[in-house]
Amino acid sequence: MKSSRFVFFALALVLGMGNTLVSKAAKPVKSSFAAVWWDYNGTQTQAQLSDPANYSFSSTEPVCSAGSSRCAIEADRSASNPNQPNLGTIVLEKVKP
Repeated sequence: MKSSRFVFFALALVLGMGNTLVSKAAKPVKSSFAAVWWDYNGTQTQAQLSDPANYSFSSTEPVCSAGSSRCAIEADRSASNPNQPNLGTIVLEKVKP
């Protein structure tokens, strides 16, 4: 009888301590901004495409003219500069048809 109590107590102790030591998965950080449209104003080089200063806010979904290059993206606003997109959060890219 005593040994079964001891085993039960030890098991409860191990489970209780194990639960406190288990690391919890980090919750994803939600942006405080919703994704918005940005017109692309630069050339089609990688350096220009990855420069947030080459994008301007668009209050409506842009219509692209003829061509085969990026004309707009949908992305969150940058937390450090809300007048520029956060290029790590691109949801959609529009290319000229």
